[in-house]
Amino acid sequence: MAWLSWALAAMVLMGFANLGMKAASLKGLSPAPTLLWVVAGELPLALAYWFWRGRPESPAGGMTWALVAGLFTAAALILVNESFFRGAKAAVGIGIMNANFIVVALLAFLLFQERLQPSKLVGLAATLSGLWLMAR
Repeated sequence: MAWLSWALAAMVLMGFANLGMKAASLKGLSPAPTLLWVVAGELPLALAYWFWRGRPESPAGGMTWALVAGLFTAAALILVNESFFRGAKAAVGIGIMNANFIVVALLAFLLFQERLQPSKLVGLAATLSGLWLMAR
């Protein structure tokens, strides 16, 4: 499980990023410039990472999927920033957005034949229940 520490670190950093977007909203920054500055902050780190990994090749199919993922990420950030702008509590708005793993799990099952064990289905149901409780 060498991947676990990387995933946990990503969770913590994404938490700080999401909190930063909510803070930007509380400081009066509207959703459009928030997204612009988030992307501006991502670009230097993404380029540094690309160089650090040795400027790996980009097969057309993989690059296309990555660009599509970027469009979906930007759209999701637009929507979550709009929710903040319209009064969403940080924990609720981000909790709902980050429950995207439900969509990922179901689509990975359908598209990539990843298994959904009963324990994972229970976890998905618990997440949906928790989101319902948080949104009330």
